[in-house]
This record gives sequence, C-alpha cells and structure tokens, in this order.
Amino acid sequence: MKSIGTKYIILNSTIAFIIACILVMTLHEFGHFFASILVNAKGISIHHNYVNYIEVGLSQGQKIFIKAAGPIISLLIGLIFHFICYKDKARDISFLLKLYFCSFGYIGFFGYLLIAPFFAVGDTGYICKALGFPIALTIGIAIIGALILFFIMKSLMQYFVELGSREIIENKETRKKFISSLILVPVLIGIIITTLLNLPTINIISLIAPMCSPFTFLWTYSFALKKKYRTNNYNTQFYKLNTPHIWLYLIFTLTIIANRLLVHGIYAN
Repeated sequence: MKSIGTKYIILNSTIAFIIACILVMTLHEFGHFFASILVNAKGISIHHNYVNYIEVGLSQGQKIFIKAAGPIISLLIGLIFHFICYKDKARDISFLLKLYFCSFGYIGFFGYLLIAPFFAVGDTGYICKALGFPIALTIGIAIIGALILFFIMKSLMQYFVELGSREIIENKETRKKFISSLILVPVLIGIIITTLLNLPTINIISLIAPMCSPFTFLWTYSFALKKKYRTNNYNTQFYKLNTPHIWLYLIFTLTIIANRLLVHGIYAN
C-alpha cells in the first residue's frame, strides 16, 4: 500500500460515511415529520435530528404510527440500497457511497430495536412500552435485532473488501492496510464529525446514534481483514478510489449546508 498511498481512500471513505450517516438520519426524521402531518398533529416542525409535534389530541395508535415511521424509512433505505449494491457490478466510489447508505439504513432500524429496553422515549422503546410489552419481550426483541444486524453487517463486509483490487484482496497484509483506510479510520473520524453535526440537541438519544451506532461496522471488521472471499468481483480501477472526486465533495458540502439549515427547523403548521 505504500506504493499506492491511502490519503484519498481515507478522505473519500470518510466523506461518503458522513454523507450517508447524515442523510439517512435526516430521512429518518422526515419519516416522523410526514407521519405527523398525515395524522393532523399540531405544532409540527422538523430539525436536524428531531421532530416536534403536540401529542395532545392524538390517539395511541397515531403516536405509535409517528414513532414507527422513522425506523421503517431507515429499513426501506437499507433494503433498497442493499438491492442496488447486489445488482451493481462496479466497485467504485459511488458503490462505496451506496454501501454506506445501505449500512446506515439497517443500523437506523435494527439499532433502534437494540436500544429499546434502555430508552422508553425512543422510537422503538416507546412503541414497546405503549403496546404493553413486558421487559423480557423487549429485551428479546433487542437481542434478535442485534443478531440480525450482526449477520447483515457480516455479509456487507464482502462488498467493502471487493472495493480493493484482486492483489489487495488476496494479500493479507495489503488487505489489512486497505481495510483500515477504508473502514476503521473513516469510522473513527466520522463519529466525531457526525456527532458535532448533531449539535445542538434537545435529547441525549440524538447523540447516542452518531456516537455509538457507527461502531456496528467494527462488530464484523475482523471478517473484512481475514475472511477468504472470492475475487469474482473486485475493483478493476482501484486507482480511482484513491483520487479526488469533486462530485462527492459537492454532495458533502450540500449535506452540511442542509444539516445546518435544519437546525433552525421547517415548520408545517
């Protein structure tokens, strides 16, 4: 990897990570936002990491619908981009961006199942409590969610590995350096930046997601380092992964601008 360098691999992967994390989170909140509008809630506003609405006058079913809308949107994002990645044969920077969208979509659903026993005011925690689930059942749902997320992320590691060239995939030492630049360093940098982009916050849960959920990538990180994968699909133009991409940086800039504008909120009524 010294002859190739990893500067732009780290930069491009970190930027793709941040774009996907912020946009999936925003779409998650828009799920709550539009659900609130559909049930004719009052005082609706959407911000960079939360949605406000007045619960007075809403039925329990309507409240559950609003709470469920965000995780369902996240799950749909995960499924849609997983299908896109499955069909896509190219292994380039746009594939990496789509792969991050897929990952954060799944994390935005199964991750909320995981924290349900601990945060009754969160989306899934509220739903479990509203439906009268005993704590044992809620914990069971959390465990199942964690297991499903583990196996999904394990399967997605193959796609990350395939972003390397055939030589990188087949050589353990070069693969280790590549995967560190592609996943480990971007995750650690991305956690810091996305957490800062979630400020200011009115609820600690809004910070738990960007601070903790990205560590899901590290649950199955060892598979990307060591597992033997077939090289039917690999990056035939690896050098492009390690070069600047203006379109990616433009999307990143627009994402940051949209995130900061949403701090002030959009008001539906």
